[in-house]
Amino acid sequence: MLVFTRLAVVCAILICIALTGPQLIRHVAWDGYANFTSEVTGGRRETGDLLLLSPILQKSGLETCDKLLNTPLITLHLYVNDMLATEAGIAPLQPAEDIAITTLRLRTRELLEQALACSPMDGNLWLSLATMSRALGEPPETTAQFVELSRRYAPYESWIGTRRERLFSN
Repeated sequence: MLVFTRLAVVCAILICIALTGPQLIRHVAWDGYANFTSEVTGGRRETGDLLLLSPILQKSGLETCDKLLNTPLITLHLYVNDMLATEAGIAPLQPAEDIAITTLRLRTRELLEQALACSPMDGNLWLSLATMSRALGEPPETTAQFVELSRRYAPYESWIGTRRERLFSN
């Protein structure tokens, strides 16, 4: 009986490790960016941050829903888009002829689409997709459709509404 009890305890511990291990790994991998992301969302704007974020930008391909929705990956991509445009003297919401900026914008758009596949009713993601659409020079109808989806899925979230009106009031 003692052997069975010990075996059950070991199995329970292994199951707990298997269930929480990926979350711990994600937390450790992204923990260094937590305070930085708070500063970014609080208004930080320093072009010197581009070098710090280059490891994140070099990754490409499909990302997991967990990574897209539970890490600052998209926020940091949007931040770098703004910083590259600022550094190049380009308006962040206007199309650019610079290949590096356009490539990053396309990668960010791809990440936003992946995140929306995971969370299709996220009004903030739809608004971010609208900003990328405008920055890439896509047809105004496409951008307007994304803004409308943001309105539909986040009609009462004032911080999203304020951003939406500030960016797309015309």
